[in-house]
Amino acid sequence: MAQQASSPACPTTATTTTTWTELTNTSWRDDDYRRMVMAYLIEAVYLLELERQERRDAAAVAQQWWEPFQFRLAHELVDDRDGSVFGAVFERDHQASPTPSPSGAPSAVVAFRGALLRAPTIRRDVEDRLRLLARYSLRGSARLARAAQALSATVDRFGSENVCVCGHSLGAGFARQVVRMLVASSPRHQQPQQQQAAASLESHLFNAPYLSLPMGVRGVVRTADCLLKALRSGVAKWRGKALRNVAYANCILGYTRLESTRKL
Repeated sequence: MAQQASSPACPTTATTTTTWTELTNTSWRDDDYRRMVMAYLIEAVYLLELERQERRDAAAVAQQWWEPFQFRLAHELVDDRDGSVFGAVFERDHQASPTPSPSGAPSAVVAFRGALLRAPTIRRDVEDRLRLLARYSLRGSARLARAAQALSATVDRFGSENVCVCGHSLGAGFARQVVRMLVASSPRHQQPQQQQAAASLESHLFNAPYLSLPMGVRGVVRTADCLLKALRSGVAKWRGKALRNVAYANCILGYTRLESTRKL
């Protein structure tokens, strides 16, 4: 029995000799595992804002969503108007593990949350959501410049091949647009391969809103444009109708959808 337990052919022995580091190194090469980690980091951004609203130590609660994957919270992306956290930059935590980074693991991830329909964030989140639905663009959003700056600084530091961008719902809209802005801002004298690298930046967009709607739903988009103007002007009588139409638009656009780009 002792000889059988020490035999390399024994499944039990093979399992016990597989280290966590080896498992992690293998897992990062799997697309489903990468998407799962991106989803965890987006959830961490949600928790950072929810815990802030509850006046608790946000990082103490949310860190369980990034520490198992050897990331650390580099900094939060905060809306100066209401103090809300709408995104975050996560970097590989080399102090947590003295071993080299797992093969295929990104050095940094820029993650954006979706809308939170709660009193502290509902106005800014719904405003950006309606802007995106009505115009297929977040131009004019006070958060956009900070999001683009964070991505640009992260890419400059680690290189586009070592950075991932991810977001859910409204956050996916931010992720998509800042990647486009990064490509558009690339200097024309850049080498073609450098421009191509920026254009193929790895991204994972969960339930990204977009405007390719059936013709019968075009009225919802026009309504959203009017609602955006009403919300920004602070007309109280529009508030109930605005929220009802947002819910209706979410029913139409809210089926689970995942768009991923990865350099294989």
